[in-house]
This record gives sequence, structure tokens and C-alpha cells, in this order.
Amino acid sequence: MVWVWTFAVVIVLVVGAAVLPRRASEPSQGFPWFWVAFPLCVLLATGSLTMWLPLIAATGGVPMYMPLADSHDGVQVLENDQFWQLHALSPGRWVLPVTALVLGGLSAWAWRRGRV
Repeated sequence: MVWVWTFAVVIVLVVGAAVLPRRASEPSQGFPWFWVAFPLCVLLATGSLTMWLPLIAATGGVPMYMPLADSHDGVQVLENDQFWQLHALSPGRWVLPVTALVLGGLSAWAWRRGRV
């Protein structure tokens, strides 16, 4: 998964190398919100990709097999720390992509307004 994070950082650096020399010749029009929103958008999109890839690539796909005969309400197989780590990933699978889309819209807005 390191290659995905490396690719995200390279994307941000390439956009920076392409945009920053052009921006130096233009007058500044306020705070450069694009450079706050765009890197966060790319990193959050990468984070959501790394959270979804293990599910998609898992043996058996998303609906993993769990025998119904072994599911009891009172039995907890994992320790408390492992149980909460497992459940902490679930909201991240939905929060990260939505946040990345919002930041993508914010970076597009900043780009169109010239706040680069």
C-alpha cells in the first residue's frame, strides 16, 4: 500500500511544480485555499482507497463467510482493543470518501476563483 501513498504525494508535487511557477508571475488574490484543499483531497482519497482495497481484494469479496451457527450474542472473540480497532475502520470507509469529495469541490472552487 505504500505505492498508493507515494503516488498521491507525487501527484501533489507534480501539480505544485506545474502551477507554482505560473503563480509567481501573477498577483496574489487572497489566501491560497487550493493548496490547503487539494493536498488534503488527494491524501483523503488515497486513504479511502487503502481502506476499501483490502475489502475488495479479500478472499470471498466483501461478504465474508461467517457461519451462523457460531454467532452467539454473548461471545466476544476479540479483545476490547482489537474489537474497537475493527469497528473504528467502519466509519472511516464512509467518512473519508465523502470528505475527499467535499475537499475536491473546495479545491475546484479555489482554482476557479484564482486562489492558487
